Amino acid sequence: MEFVSFPLLAWEGWETTLAQFVYNDDSIEKSFDHRAWVCVSDDFDAVKITKTILQSIDPFSPDVNDLNLLQVKLKEKLSGKNVLIVLDDLWNESYVDWTILRSPFGATTKIIVTTRLRMFHQLWIQ
Repeated sequence: MEFVSFPLLAWEGWETTLAQFVYNDDSIEKSFDHRAWVCVSDDFDAVKITKTILQSIDPFSPDVNDLNLLQVKLKEKLSGKNVLIVLDDLWNESYVDWTILRSPFGATTKIIVTTRLRMFHQLWIQ
């Protein structure tokens, strides 16, 4: 399944501000069934990121550290739902990590990525 992601590049510090403006807009909030905001920084941990997204959508989700179980549960929760996810301050350059992280997301998932990596579009959007 395909999904849409938007890398957001701006002056230092403005990426997050722009993403917050979009994320908190009333019309955006009404357009999505679920929204999740994850601060990634330089510690890219797929388990932690997936768990944060899942807990944002379902606060009663199981507290496990198994990536496969988390992603299966997340995929179930997102099925047929319009979802907005913000990955804030992403520094990871690994396409493999991105492929693993995005596996539970379907066509109705929109992802905004704030980053200062100028190569993000070439590295991660393929």
